[in-house]
Amino acid sequence: MESSFWHKCWERNALGFHQQQVHPFLTNYFKSMCLASDKHVFVPLCGKTLDMAYLAQFIRVTGNELSEIACRDFFLDNGFEYQQQHIGDFTQYSCAQLSLLQGDFFGLSTNLIGNVDWIYDRAGLIALPVSMQQKYVEHLKTFFSACTRLFLVTLEFPSKQLKGPPFAITADDVEKLFSGFKVTCVATNELKDKQFAQRSLDVDYLQEKLYIISLVD
Repeated sequence: MESSFWHKCWERNALGFHQQQVHPFLTNYFKSMCLASDKHVFVPLCGKTLDMAYLAQFIRVTGNELSEIACRDFFLDNGFEYQQQHIGDFTQYSCAQLSLLQGDFFGLSTNLIGNVDWIYDRAGLIALPVSMQQKYVEHLKTFFSACTRLFLVTLEFPSKQLKGPPFAITADDVEKLFSGFKVTCVATNELKDKQFAQRSLDVDYLQEKLYIISLVD
């Protein structure tokens, strides 16, 4: 997907991918998986997800988003006062416990993000076509350290029935994309109403899956 596609979505307020509640996988599983030493979570391709406000209640959050509109709206929608500054090619929007870096994900480095205990991906990987998925994952891997875990939410459906985004990601896809990593499927949720965020998808079945991914011990 070209960056212009996502800019136009935000400009037109075409936000069918924006979930209006905190994701239930997050509220049901994340906090119980956290260690006392966990201090920082990175949220790539974050949009203005409410999940970040939830996470910031107990862990420092750094998000990355292409759209200036999305970054600004996140703070306005949640009633958070924020500061704004330029850091290299990025614009940083920040308040206590939470920082958004607006700019190209592929231009990010650990120098900007710092060490992360968690990476949270609810709608990043599934937003990308097959041609971009491996490139995205390879760059995502650069933010891993020995203690980092990826909290990855995917969608499964008959890919031929829907031209994404969102794009279907199977268990085999996850294993191939994260070859050499430890991949554990923690939960599966059948979306019987075929509702994804604000869209109803015309597919035979629709499943969300939660994977926890880390470096092999």
